[in-house]
Amino acid sequence: MGLPVIEGTPLDAPVTGRLDGRPWHDGAIEYTEAGFLARHLSTACFIVISYLSGMRSGEALSLKRGCVERDHAHGLVLLRGRHWKGVRDAAGDKMPKGEIRADPWVVTEAVATAVAVLERLHTSTWLFPATLFTDGRDGATILRSRVGGSRSETRINHDIAEFLAWVETYCTEHGRSDRIPPDPVHPVIYSARLRRTLAWFIVRRPWGLVAAAIQYGHLRVQMTLGYAGSYASGFPDDLAFEDWLARLDTLADAHERLRGGEQVSGPAAEIYRHRVQAATRFAGRVLRTKRHATTMLANPDLQIFPGKGMTCVLDPKRAACRLRSEEDGTRRTPDLDDCRPNCVNIARTDRDIEQVLVQIERLRPLVDDPLAPAFRHAREQHELDRLERIVTAHDRTGGPHGGH
Repeated sequence: MGLPVIEGTPLDAPVTGRLDGRPWHDGAIEYTEAGFLARHLSTACFIVISYLSGMRSGEALSLKRGCVERDHAHGLVLLRGRHWKGVRDAAGDKMPKGEIRADPWVVTEAVATAVAVLERLHTSTWLFPATLFTDGRDGATILRSRVGGSRSETRINHDIAEFLAWVETYCTEHGRSDRIPPDPVHPVIYSARLRRTLAWFIVRRPWGLVAAAIQYGHLRVQMTLGYAGSYASGFPDDLAFEDWLARLDTLADAHERLRGGEQVSGPAAEIYRHRVQAATRFAGRVLRTKRHATTMLANPDLQIFPGKGMTCVLDPKRAACRLRSEEDGTRRTPDLDDCRPNCVNIARTDRDIEQVLVQIERLRPLVDDPLAPAFRHAREQHELDRLERIVTAHDRTGGPHGGH
């Protein structure tokens, strides 16, 4: 009886990864597909590292083995690497090789995991070598002249496109619905868009840029709108544009709500209505530089800042809070956490009143507590009375909260 013969050349390595409790790969991995899967894995790691660190493509591609450090005293994961933006020698000339960034990028555990995967995937000094095979034969002719170097931005963009196609095929073959949806406006996904995507999410979250400064290790923190960024990191180049788009989104939503009958109360109600109406003229403006975006953001008609149970219609000269100034001095923004009840810049929309009603419901049990100390009862009763007066005043404008 002869030895059994199997088709193909399956690898001995077991498939341990699972999706929804099932092995991600049907059967053993073939030798002929291992190289392609390794390339896709490397690309996936690049996406994780580049997006979650805020690094530029070239900075991520230049990372080397051993770049992850840990600050155990503070529980931080650090990423050491080169940067090029603004790097000059003693004579003031640009340094083509860049330099090791003095302050490392502060990253998440997911980035450390991606780096560890890459360090196990190959033996190259570079995390993203031009080729994953020492002889250059991985099916990519473009790489053979660069064996030993790091991957180029052109190549990683090509790899991202192939990775997206592989994910689409995998989802189709396995009946999965979690495919990557196509972008109908900008169908080509390239590495530089990862930083822009990160900026989009940051400016749309409360204290988002403060989180960026802490999470992504940015330098020279500037405070504005409760946000922070870093000119040294170059991030504001993206954030200024995203801040502009986020502001227009906010004002467009406010305009639609006003047209739908939303009521506004408070000392700055009329100014709020005027600015929301006036802001429609900014729609469709083309911003070509960060300076242009920053200048436009300083326009008085755009100075509307939603807060907690209130909206600040900022007039810096009349503000009761401590204003924040941008590093370049182009505009001043309110400290929404220091909002004073007597400020004349306050307006309240129906959405704000909904938050006030939530605060009232939280206060009532405290006021009704028979065991509460007298001073606490008096304090909570005073605040409850103030909030109820706000709701009553809003109801008189014809808002939908009458009866509360």
